[in-house]
Amino acid sequence: MFTISQLARHKFYRLGTVFSSGFGAASLAMWATTLFETSAALPSEATGMVAGLASLAGAGCALAYFAGSDDTSESYQKAIATDPITGILSRDGLQPELLKLAAAIDEKLKIHRLFLISMDFDELRDINDIYGAETGNAVLRVIAQRLKLLIGDAGSLARTNGSEFVVALKSGYDERELRAAVLALMETMSQPVRIGAVSYPVYANGGVVEVHKSSIQIEKLLRRAALARTHAKASGRGSYAIYHPEMSHQASYRQWIETELTFAMERKEFSLHYQPQFDVRKGKIVGYEALVRWMHREKGAISPVEFIPVAESCGFIQQLGSWVLKRACHDALRLPDSCKVSVNVSTTQLECNDFLNTLRVILAETGLDPKRIELEVTESLLIRDHINMRRLLRSIRELGISIAIDDFGTGYSNLINLSELEFDKIKIDKSFVDRVSVNNNSAAMIATIVSLAHSMNASVVAEGIETEQQSILLQAAGCSVMQGYYYGKPIPLSAAITTDKQLAA
Repeated sequence: MFTISQLARHKFYRLGTVFSSGFGAASLAMWATTLFETSAALPSEATGMVAGLASLAGAGCALAYFAGSDDTSESYQKAIATDPITGILSRDGLQPELLKLAAAIDEKLKIHRLFLISMDFDELRDINDIYGAETGNAVLRVIAQRLKLLIGDAGSLARTNGSEFVVALKSGYDERELRAAVLALMETMSQPVRIGAVSYPVYANGGVVEVHKSSIQIEKLLRRAALARTHAKASGRGSYAIYHPEMSHQASYRQWIETELTFAMERKEFSLHYQPQFDVRKGKIVGYEALVRWMHREKGAISPVEFIPVAESCGFIQQLGSWVLKRACHDALRLPDSCKVSVNVSTTQLECNDFLNTLRVILAETGLDPKRIELEVTESLLIRDHINMRRLLRSIRELGISIAIDDFGTGYSNLINLSELEFDKIKIDKSFVDRVSVNNNSAAMIATIVSLAHSMNASVVAEGIETEQQSILLQAAGCSVMQGYYYGKPIPLSAAITTDKQLAA
């Protein structure tokens, strides 16, 4: 079997031979024509010899073109249709397989439908960066083999780009059948991959698009599946979404947000609101979480749920994050000394090599005591690069800034790794709080988290408190600091200052 590079070289030599032979044949043919026109001046043997040479060169050209062309062409097509890393179909190989599957579907009988399922996992980049591309390739091969065994003859599997695997799959008209198939695929892909002595976590998201015989355009189908997958990521890991035309409008909206973000900074459309953190035992506010708000001059308020992911994907989060940190430090000077101000920091910000220096500069410019600032990092971030994250968190705490682990309980971090990290606070995710009033297990889980935090000399904040019942049950579980609409909505700085004065009075 030829490799792609060998086939390309072979094809180049073959084309060169065809060209040289063809050029020689044409030249000799023209010479022969000239000789025939002046045949009176030359012996007939000479003109016959030239004509024979021209014929021979032409035959060589034909031979160069046809000899071995079938085998080479077939090998070349097989090479480009196969992913060189995993051995499954490539992006080029998916199109003919999709056409074959579609041809077997009778849409009139409504027995089967054909779907394209796109799945990917974000951890490949970190694996490549930390352990090397060879390890990343080994992970891809394991996942490909797992998916191939699961799919069998029910469909076709391809690796189309990076960590993206695409499955062309037949399914019945019962939505439950499709759901079961997609969940099985994603569960198989999301199992940890063990290479040697190391186990690598994998968390997949999926996008599904239906394939119709009337419109089999592979690029459009892949683009729509990717849009659905991106939409699913907003719901968290392990989720999938089925493409809907509205998603294309959402993609245009995201593009509009990306364009407007820079102008928003220039027009000073961003502001900070502060949500209080209330200590029920002390009966007072002990801190505020800074939350960025965007008031567009034409569209009005734009939710952080909409613009923060776009800012992260386009790289604007560095500029926005630095502005939030600086603004929060300035605002903290106007709040009581007993209150800390918490600022959310994205993964992209922390991965920036200049992040620590940015912190130092902001603290120097504002003159704020570092003990008044707390950085919130998500638990999922700790999984990505435990060694470097431990080093970074230690350096941040050496500046005097405290660390809070946000959304605790949703990232599935290893408790051993967690115990090695230096942090000051755990924030219990709202998803636990929402279930605490209807599920005794959730209350027991919260009590366990509180005990775990205290054993690590860390404090606990419960997020998303919306009812008195939730507050009472959380206090019973050992949590005393609360944050949520029940204790106060996010408000501008001026309103927060007024609230503190009223409570102090």
